[in-house]
Amino acid sequence: MNVMTLLHELQAIPMDPGTTASRIEIHSGLARHYPRIHGNLVRRDGAGRDVGLIFMHPTSNFLTHFMLEPLAEAGLPVLGLNTRYVGNDATTIMENVALDIGAAVRWMKEELGYERVVLAGFSGGGPAVAYYQSQAENPTVTATPAGDPPDLTRAGLEPADAVLLLAAHAGRGRLLASWIDPSVLDESDPDRRDPGLDLFAPGRKPPFDPDWVREYRKAQHARMDRISDWAERELARLTALGVGDRAFVVHRTVADPRFVDLTIDPSDREAGSMYGDPRVANEAGAGLGRYHTLRSWLSSWSLRHSRADAVEALPHTTVPVLICSLLADQGAMPDNSRLMHEAIGSDRSTLVEFPGLNHYMVNQEHGRAEVVERIRTWLGAQGLLPGAAR
Repeated sequence: MNVMTLLHELQAIPMDPGTTASRIEIHSGLARHYPRIHGNLVRRDGAGRDVGLIFMHPTSNFLTHFMLEPLAEAGLPVLGLNTRYVGNDATTIMENVALDIGAAVRWMKEELGYERVVLAGFSGGGPAVAYYQSQAENPTVTATPAGDPPDLTRAGLEPADAVLLLAAHAGRGRLLASWIDPSVLDESDPDRRDPGLDLFAPGRKPPFDPDWVREYRKAQHARMDRISDWAERELARLTALGVGDRAFVVHRTVADPRFVDLTIDPSDREAGSMYGDPRVANEAGAGLGRYHTLRSWLSSWSLRHSRADAVEALPHTTVPVLICSLLADQGAMPDNSRLMHEAIGSDRSTLVEFPGLNHYMVNQEHGRAEVVERIRTWLGAQGLLPGAAR
């Protein structure tokens, strides 16, 4: 009996340091003085080099992502990619993330010899790869929202041959705008709150009145705008003093009414958040969009400033796009996948919705197999598998 051998091959990929070279945005001297990003190439022994996938997220460790081995076992070599910001969400600059993705695309083609590359974003990797692909095909960004390098029009970013979005949201700003707690009245004193906008106030039970939800959503956007306005002013003030940046905390960021009320945007999800009890997560020391610098907020999270928005970026691409939506997802909910699909159009976008699958497919090995099979089928239809018509 033939036994399948999977190879795990560590890759150390040179990358353009971008702003990392001029500003201490990463505390690790190793990362600053020996600029490399790392990936884990997982492949079947003897697999060809016709097509390879890059699976990534801006800050999560993807060297052992749960989808790498199922993809490789199905004959799809895949690089689990870590950017320079792995484990360091607080200082993430999405334009530097684009440089890291570009380095990985070149590495896959030029060093590893893959003829075609499919760029796959999981969760927050979705808007990152969408942003990258738009700038590789149609570069327009000459600086970060704070006015810093890199200039992506001069970065020589090489387009991928297709884009895959799995359990992806449409952008950090969009996501946080739906999660942030609007009851906070003073960012310096998060206990000063408007009880009328407290999702977890005693006695507030779902289903919620639609008018209250509309007011809640407006207040969420208003809080996002207040933070962005302050970040702009504070950065200008500090720059005039010769100070490069400053860290800050955004408290209470896990308060989407959909976590509690399943009648809002109905799906297969269970009540609660990806972190469990949303009331506990909302008060916790860690959570979505909790720690920032002024520059990273503008680049990554600001609804008004960040360009890493898949709905805005994907129409500026030309390659085929597969969007895999997990209908029991408590974070990247189905409305985001549908928005991205509509933004592209059905001529080159394929939306596949998987009933019952949760964000991390916990205890859902069958779901991983279903997703892999749909990816293989789609790649074949696009002429991207060995022997498929191009």
